[in-house]
Amino acid sequence: MESGTTTIYILNYSIELSKAKEVKMEKKNRISAILAIFILAFASPIASDVYPEFVKWHVYIVNGLRNNQNLLAHCKSADDDLGVRNLSQGSNFTWSFRTDFAHSTLFWCHVKKDNNNACESATFDVFWYDERLFQKCDWKKCIWSARDDGIYLTNIHQNVDDLYYYWDAGE
Repeated sequence: MESGTTTIYILNYSIELSKAKEVKMEKKNRISAILAIFILAFASPIASDVYPEFVKWHVYIVNGLRNNQNLLAHCKSADDDLGVRNLSQGSNFTWSFRTDFAHSTLFWCHVKKDNNNACESATFDVFWYDERLFQKCDWKKCIWSARDDGIYLTNIHQNVDDLYYYWDAGE
């Protein structure tokens, strides 16, 4: 009689162990499935349109001034000072970055031109977290052009340049 009791205990233990393994495997499979869906969602080409954090952004500062005027450009963010650049007519300065998950990435520039010995300048944001900006920049490339009458942003979707900032006289 005692050997039969031992067999029942062993059998019950085997069944409980088997159920525990099944529950553990179900949970592991569920976690794996959720993880796979998460990875696929963020790896898809659409993810860059929905999540700017996954886009490698490029900002261009273009000297579109006439009469061989040089443009001094000093661009930076809270974390990165990109230095002062002296751009000849038609040349540009560019840099690339990825936004942070807190949506606080901000770059700005101070640019100066020489206009008949009167210095005109402008200080303006060139990248900030805004879906309208992302659309104009085609979710990857913001092109700012300094021209004689002000600072323009190329609206890539509409194939036009929008005047964003005017020059400040004298500094």
